[in-house]
Amino acid sequence: MALDLSEEFGSDEKAEIEGVWVSLDGDEAKVRVARLGNIEAQRAYRHLPRQIRRQIEEGTLGTKQARRFMAEFISQNLLKDWKGLADNGKTLAYSLDAATAMLLKHRRFRDRIWELACDEELFNIAEIEQDAKN
Repeated sequence: MALDLSEEFGSDEKAEIEGVWVSLDGDEAKVRVARLGNIEAQRAYRHLPRQIRRQIEEGTLGTKQARRFMAEFISQNLLKDWKGLADNGKTLAYSLDAATAMLLKHRRFRDRIWELACDEELFNIAEIEQDAKN
C-alpha cells in the first residue's frame, strides 16, 4: 500500500500558527504552542541577529543576551498561552511579559517549549482530528 502523504505529513496551518494545547503534567498544566516552522515564526527568526541564529542552530546558547533573545523569540512566536501554571506557589496568569520572564528563569521550561514547537506530530491533521474526537 502506498504511503498517503496527506495522512503522514498533512498539517493544520492554522494550528501551526495559533498553536495547539499540550499538557505538561497529564492534568491541568497546559501550554498552547505554535509550530517552530510556521510562517510567522520563520519571518521572526530571520530577523534575529545572525550570531544568535548561529548559537541557536549550534545549540551553544550560553550568554545572557542570547538567552534573552531566545526567551523573547519563544514568547512572541511559539508560546501562545498557558493554563494551570504557578511559580513558587503563586498562580501565573499568561501574558507576554510573564512568558518571557518564566522562559528566562527556567531553562528546562524554555527547552520543553522549544521541543514541543519542533514536534511535527503535534500539528499533524490526523492527530489534531483524533484529539478533537477524544
